[in-house]
Amino acid sequence: MTDSADLELIEGLQLKFALVNSDEQMQKLVTLLLVPLLDKLDIASAAVRTKIIGLLGQINKKLKGHPHITLPFETLVESTLAKESTGFSQSFRLMYITMAVTNADTQSLVTAIPHLLGGMDSRSKTQQTPLTTALLTAVMRCGVLDDTQLKGFDFTRLPHAAETLLACAKDLFMVNPVQQAQDPETIPIAAGLNAERQALVTNNGKASWISDKDALQTLKLNMVRIVGSEQAFPTEASDQLHERRFMALLCASADPYFQKVADYGKDSLKRMRPIDRESRLFVDMANTMILGTVATKDSAEAPRSPVAPAIRLRLLGFLSRSITAVSIYPQWIKVISECLFSTNSTAKLRQSAMIFLQWALNKAPEEQVLHAAPTLMRNIHQVLAESSVGGTLSMLNADTIRGASYVAWGTLVRRVPTLIHEDLDHLHSVFGAFETESATVRLSIQEALVAMLPAHKPQRVSSNLQSQLLDFLQRQLGSSIHQARYTALRYAISVFPFANMDARWLCILGLADSKPEIQLLARSGLTIQPSMVLEHGKMLPDLLEAICFISRKITEMCANGQTSAGQITLASAKVQPLVVCGMFDFGRSLLLAKGMAMLKTEDDQHEVDLAELDSINNNSELSSEFQRKSMRFALRTLTKSNVASTSVESIWTRTISSCISTAHSADSTILSKSLMYMVEIMSFGSRGAALSLLDKRDAVFSLLDVHNPAVQLFAAQALSVIYEVKLFSDYQDGLAADAGFWNDHLVSVISELLRETEVPEHPKQLNRKLGSILALGHISLGLTIAQKALSKTWVELGLGKVESALERVRLALTNAIRVSSKIQTQALVTTALCSAIGEIGKAASMAGAVSALKVMARQTDNAKVQEATISSLSGISLGDPGQTIEIAQLFIDLSGSVTKKQLDLHFRIGEALAIMLGRFKCSLTEMNWIFPIDPALVYGENGIEADTVGVDMLLEAITTKMSVSTNTQERQAAAIWIMSLARFCPNIQHLMPWLSKLHACLSRLLSDRNELTQEVSSQTLGLLYEMGDTGLREDMMYSLIAMFGTRGDGKPLQRQNQQQRGANNSTSAQQLLHNQIASNEPLLEQESLGQTPDGHTVNTTYKSILSLASDMQNPSLVYQFMQLATHTAMWNSRCGAAYGFARIIERAREAIQPYMKTIVPKLYRYTFDPSSQTQNAMKSIWQALLGPRTAGSSIQTGQSDSFSSPQSGVGIVEQYWDSIMEECLTSMGQREWKVRESGCNALSGAIGGTDSELAVPYLERIWQMSFRTLDDIKGSVREAGLKMCQSLANATVAWCTPHDEAKPSQEKQAEAVLKVVVPYLVDVGAVSDAEDVRNFSIGLLLKLCKSSGRYLSPFAPIIVERLLESLSNMESQAANYMSFHTSAQGISQEDLESARLSAVKSSPIMRGIEMALEQLTPSSMAELVPKLQDIIRHGLGLPTRAGCARTVVILCVKKTELVKPFASALVKAISGSLAENSALQRQAWAAAIGYMAPMLAPGMFRNLLKHLEKVYFEKHEDEVRGVSGQVLEQLAQRCPERLCENTNGPGTASFVAFGCWDSNDTIGKAFYSAWQEYKLGVGSGLVSDEDNLAELLRLPLMQLASDSWTNRIQSAKTIVELAQMVERASRITELGSQMSTKSARLLEALAQTTLPELIRASQGRLWPGKEHIIGALVKVCGSCARIINKQTAWMEDGSQDPLQRFLKTVPQTVCTILLKEVTIGEISYRREVAARFTSFVEAVPIDIYDKASSVLIDIAWTGMATDEKSANAMDVGMDDDADRSMRRPQQLLLVAVVIKALQTILPKDRLISIDEAAALSHVLCGVAETGVWNTRVASLACIAALYRHCSAAVSSNSLAGITEIQDLLDGMNADATLDAIRTCATEGKYVTVRTAALDAVEAVLGCIKAVCSSDVEESSRVKAWQSGACTIVETLAEDSVPSISDRARDVVREWTEV
Repeated sequence: MTDSADLELIEGLQLKFALVNSDEQMQKLVTLLLVPLLDKLDIASAAVRTKIIGLLGQINKKLKGHPHITLPFETLVESTLAKESTGFSQSFRLMYITMAVTNADTQSLVTAIPHLLGGMDSRSKTQQTPLTTALLTAVMRCGVLDDTQLKGFDFTRLPHAAETLLACAKDLFMVNPVQQAQDPETIPIAAGLNAERQALVTNNGKASWISDKDALQTLKLNMVRIVGSEQAFPTEASDQLHERRFMALLCASADPYFQKVADYGKDSLKRMRPIDRESRLFVDMANTMILGTVATKDSAEAPRSPVAPAIRLRLLGFLSRSITAVSIYPQWIKVISECLFSTNSTAKLRQSAMIFLQWALNKAPEEQVLHAAPTLMRNIHQVLAESSVGGTLSMLNADTIRGASYVAWGTLVRRVPTLIHEDLDHLHSVFGAFETESATVRLSIQEALVAMLPAHKPQRVSSNLQSQLLDFLQRQLGSSIHQARYTALRYAISVFPFANMDARWLCILGLADSKPEIQLLARSGLTIQPSMVLEHGKMLPDLLEAICFISRKITEMCANGQTSAGQITLASAKVQPLVVCGMFDFGRSLLLAKGMAMLKTEDDQHEVDLAELDSINNNSELSSEFQRKSMRFALRTLTKSNVASTSVESIWTRTISSCISTAHSADSTILSKSLMYMVEIMSFGSRGAALSLLDKRDAVFSLLDVHNPAVQLFAAQALSVIYEVKLFSDYQDGLAADAGFWNDHLVSVISELLRETEVPEHPKQLNRKLGSILALGHISLGLTIAQKALSKTWVELGLGKVESALERVRLALTNAIRVSSKIQTQALVTTALCSAIGEIGKAASMAGAVSALKVMARQTDNAKVQEATISSLSGISLGDPGQTIEIAQLFIDLSGSVTKKQLDLHFRIGEALAIMLGRFKCSLTEMNWIFPIDPALVYGENGIEADTVGVDMLLEAITTKMSVSTNTQERQAAAIWIMSLARFCPNIQHLMPWLSKLHACLSRLLSDRNELTQEVSSQTLGLLYEMGDTGLREDMMYSLIAMFGTRGDGKPLQRQNQQQRGANNSTSAQQLLHNQIASNEPLLEQESLGQTPDGHTVNTTYKSILSLASDMQNPSLVYQFMQLATHTAMWNSRCGAAYGFARIIERAREAIQPYMKTIVPKLYRYTFDPSSQTQNAMKSIWQALLGPRTAGSSIQTGQSDSFSSPQSGVGIVEQYWDSIMEECLTSMGQREWKVRESGCNALSGAIGGTDSELAVPYLERIWQMSFRTLDDIKGSVREAGLKMCQSLANATVAWCTPHDEAKPSQEKQAEAVLKVVVPYLVDVGAVSDAEDVRNFSIGLLLKLCKSSGRYLSPFAPIIVERLLESLSNMESQAANYMSFHTSAQGISQEDLESARLSAVKSSPIMRGIEMALEQLTPSSMAELVPKLQDIIRHGLGLPTRAGCARTVVILCVKKTELVKPFASALVKAISGSLAENSALQRQAWAAAIGYMAPMLAPGMFRNLLKHLEKVYFEKHEDEVRGVSGQVLEQLAQRCPERLCENTNGPGTASFVAFGCWDSNDTIGKAFYSAWQEYKLGVGSGLVSDEDNLAELLRLPLMQLASDSWTNRIQSAKTIVELAQMVERASRITELGSQMSTKSARLLEALAQTTLPELIRASQGRLWPGKEHIIGALVKVCGSCARIINKQTAWMEDGSQDPLQRFLKTVPQTVCTILLKEVTIGEISYRREVAARFTSFVEAVPIDIYDKASSVLIDIAWTGMATDEKSANAMDVGMDDDADRSMRRPQQLLLVAVVIKALQTILPKDRLISIDEAAALSHVLCGVAETGVWNTRVASLACIAALYRHCSAAVSSNSLAGITEIQDLLDGMNADATLDAIRTCATEGKYVTVRTAALDAVEAVLGCIKAVCSSDVEESSRVKAWQSGACTIVETLAEDSVPSISDRARDVVREWTEV
């Protein structure tokens, strides 16, 4: 158009806006013209632009007067973002957007938000601010959105818009409210923002909500709901979007002003999928937020400040668990410094910063920590310095921060030892902190110092510094802070070698500490490890130097009561004894260890029993010959000086004796320890050691009255040895000694002791009496032994007085014991007497006391007295062998009377018998011999030999009487006594003939019901077997085999004679046993086994009991195993057997070596037996076979060593892996549950930590048997199977977990494992009938998906398939049950399905599927697609199908390129499943198609649309038909451009438009989303030409003739929508009233296409819903009104255009149809037709009053009638059963509508006739007077229109004359009209009625005024009418409603003026 035309057009528009007098008109004009005007502004010339700007200003003024006008928000947004221009037009658009957003409705706001986000970021900063303001205002105003609205956002398809929203939201959440009326320039910048971003989100501080807390809270809440919504941000969103969303919600969760916002943010974070803390993007964003940004050349954004402390605190929580975070250098150091030292840092933030620092120090790369060490150390010191000042920090927070600082200090030193210089300043500082810090911090200081230990290793510390360190640590041991003492002791142990005695001294001091943990640490520092001895004592301190060191320290302590020159004052009396005893124990242990080490050095082939090595630190008596020999060697041999006084022995002797004095005798601990070690020195040292202690005898005598039995005993023993050595030394060479010493001094001593024994038993004198008794006994023994060793009588020695004194002693003690046996005396005295008599009896005859002792043994009730009596009798028999038989018989008699509480008495008697019968061939006798004289010198060679007569007597009684007794105690005694003889007297040759009988005896006892008897018997059998020679063992073996019954041929087993056995006796026996076992039959027939004493039949089989023995195939060992199995089938006997066999196998390890391959697997399995007794037993065998150190490592792997090594067990499992696997797997399939369980446990132990290369060959079998046990019938086996499966699963996960630096071999092994495991789990485990197996298989698959990473790629398809199937299999059966009983459960089917699908979505299985999908490759994707197609088509169960749909969606989002080639195939499969029953599943399939649609080929996309149309029309169920709309909705969201590309053909725009009007609102809404995309994408192009319009109308017109009424209605509604689009398009084309050619053609096409069909459809019979056809007909006519009203066009040839001829007839035709339809049918239908008739007349002006008025007036009269006949006339077409109660209201509504139609059809070009006016007035008056309010309002409005019609006639002077008007008024009966108006004006209930009355009376007055203003003389009638009208107005002027009264007064005033 030309400028002049544009200017003319703009002026016309200005006139239109100027004439606007209602909101409706203004709304219509603004909606229609605002955006076109703005678009025109871009291309207009300057003059036109100026005119447009003026018009816009006019519009703005009008808008202020019409505040309720809604601007076209969506259109404005689209127009603004579609234009790239700047300047006036864009500024106007932005202004109007800001205005529009304040009044827009919710749906418009929701629709516009994505569009705003999509184009906002690309705008200039000046445009971004108003757009951001509009966005935030829209978010605030839209309120709480429902799920459908949120789902409509679906930001996964708009990632750019999502990022813009999240960035804006994050900034918004950091904005803080400000005070009202605050100057925008003074608003502080919020933390985390810069001025630019804050101005953007706050509109430069002008946003209304910035100063309104409630508004800001609402805005933030709405924003956090959108950001936190899973509908707007589905979980399958990209990781980048997920992390940005996480950051935004994190900021929201830390909102300091609005708790609701913070709570919602926290809840949303919990619902999100876990964030990947190792994501570089996440870490970078977190660092940036914590540190802020700095200005760079490349960055256009201004620097941002760090975020608020609360946000930093939350971010640090994630960074403190991220490896990536501490690998980005130097960012992590900056983060730590920022959080520690920033001005706004808080206590909690500092705590988190210290935690992050510790994490960084532990996890950061070495080179980074090394480089950052100085900076970090300064930071730590600064934190300690600042936190010590105090300030606002609470004490607890300060302590926490300081503690963390110290820990970080220690960790830093550990990582960077070079920080430690050649001084102890750092230790002084940290140790000094113990004194200044609180108790809470001290633990952290201790942890820090322990972490520093590696930096102080000896190789890193100089000798000078070591000396300083020792002094420093010793001072710390005196600290009052126990943590300081503990840490100092740790340093002493760890830093210094064991040979450093100064460090050991610190450990000794630690023994006296009050804290148990320090005592325990100190003991560990003094413990001599076996390895130190085995390495020849190289690691031990020098013995002489160590003993001298101990001697010096003890001397100092005894002299001063202090240590090391007063460095540490002994705080309590207990400290010194503990320290002294500690030194004694360490010195003694060192002596023993050195002696063992030197013996080992001399004989390197000698194998040292580790039990002997363990006894070094026990500080107990030397029980073995090796220990005694080692001590003797250490005392007598190890010396570095030829001077006796400097030898180890002499120094140690002086050291021990220094503590034996009356001055220090108050502590019995020191005394007992000193005396015990003194006795050791005298016993195992040289004779000179004992002689050197002679001068100490008075001090020893003084200790006899100490109230401590141990001290008294050791003192008596010491005196005994001293006098014995003195006497023997004096007379050994035959030289005369000082007889006076013996005859005078010693006799006086003995006499004094005797006097002490005769004092009354007073408590104060009891200790002295007891000590004297013991001393008399031991001194007498020592003197007698020395006398006998000299082989001279006392007289010959010249010591007759001594002899007499000794005789007095024996007599006194004998008399005393006789009295005690008759009269009850104190038990302590009696015990002392028995002990003394027993000691004397060892070398002299005490026959006189035997009878009393016997009586006492029988009658006493005191257990200690009885034990003392038994011990005394055994001592007497040693000195008087003639008493042995009698005493043994006494013991036999006593055995039957022992009670259950006195079982220990059997062992005491057994030991006594061993001493009596074995004499010095008994190890107990040797151990108790404390004298340094050979016993042979005392007793003679025969005297030390065993008592054979006594042995025979005792064994005869045991075998013939006691072992077969019915008395349980006697049987116990028999087993225990045999064990005692075998254990303590194994070298007695006289026992050999008894071995066979004892074997038979013990064999019987193995089946005893008493467990103790069984165990003892089993142990003893092994001992007896070891005692026998080869021949005897062979005899025993054959006797055992003979008990197995017959041979395989039925003949009895024959024993070979001596010649047959010969040299190969072992081989023949082995073969015999092998043949017996190989038959796989019971080795013993049930009849031959008999019964156990409790009546149970014993029955054993080859596979259960004898499997271990049969595998060994060695007669010497099979005897032991088979002997036990023969007599009991119960495990407790087998358990007992193990204890005995352990000793046998330990001694015969070399002989067992050839059989290890067969025994180890069985033995290994038995160590896992269900019975704890069995486990312990078999572990003892394992220890014996493989060394004591292998018990704990039997299930570990390591380097394979020889079995002779004590450490060899580490590699045993690997060395015998194949055999162990076969044994375990075979056992898991056995019949006996114990065997299955033990095999399962053993396999579980073997598989853990094993190399995968060993496991792969057996892996499938292992899984097979594991799953079999998992479904075992026995509960305990199932539990073992579960543990086995868990162990195997853990191992599998470990094998298949990729490592950053994985070796190729590891990858190959992982692939090998997965090739076995995954197929088995998928094909067997996951489909097993056993629920436990299925669940475990799925669980392991999930673990593998999570951990295996790239290794899983080849198996991803099969895993995904099986996991999808398992979704239904693992669903609870309750869900399936509820799906059939939803009504009973009170829930809907949809709610249940929603819950089930939510469970699927959040299930671990779905997460596993996602992880498996991440490993897909092109090849594995090709394998997966057919499996997915099969599940889509044939999958069972809602969870499986839902999971499959979600899988497809995940693939589309994360693996787009992989899916693209297969999209068509997947869509084709899904399209066949769209019609399934579940609504939610259909929705899921629709979503999946939506995600794949962008990848489809054009042809496939068209086929999809065609299929959707087919489904829609062929399916009759609404739920199924709706899936088409759901798919289209997804297509509109995911690929609107693809949808807009297809506007023609089936399933395209015509179908979408048709579906929008589906009778089901849900379906219609789904179609509407797609239709909106069509309108937005194609816009006016949808109806741009006739062809497109024809395509759009294709389907509606086709369905217009459908048999379905619903389809007809839907077609009508669609046609209405399309007609509106055509009308808008035609009006947009031209701004003015002139219609363009294109618009005309478009409207003609619409009319030509639709009107004939609509007219035809309207003329048919009446049917429900036909009113929609009528409405469509009227709407199309209204849209085409401009061409219908256009004058008829003539063609050039003079003929009329057929279309024009048709259009010319349309008005009359439509009116005829409407007038006909308004008279038929139900009232509601007729009312609808009447309303359409009104609309039609308004749109298409036509003078049909003469034709229509009569029809309408009749309807009005009939409707107002109250009689039945008239009422029935109104019910034409109404059913007889219709509700009559609604008839009258419907009639009145119809009357109102009809009157409105009468008003509309009043002719505009002529004056109605008098008759017409009279008829109309009559009906209007009647309705106004008698009708209800709505009919009255309608009639009054029509009256007003009628009188205005007359006024217009008067004004025009062309329609009629004044007289004619007056006649017309007479005909209308103006008086009646006024009466009717008056009636309505006085109606007091309805304001609308009175308002309408005012309008009507104004119209009447207007008409009267028009008549009066003419030249015609005013008649009386007119005056009367005027008067009546004014009266009515005056009445209304008094109305209570101001709007009425004010208007009425204005009218009165106007007429008054007139």
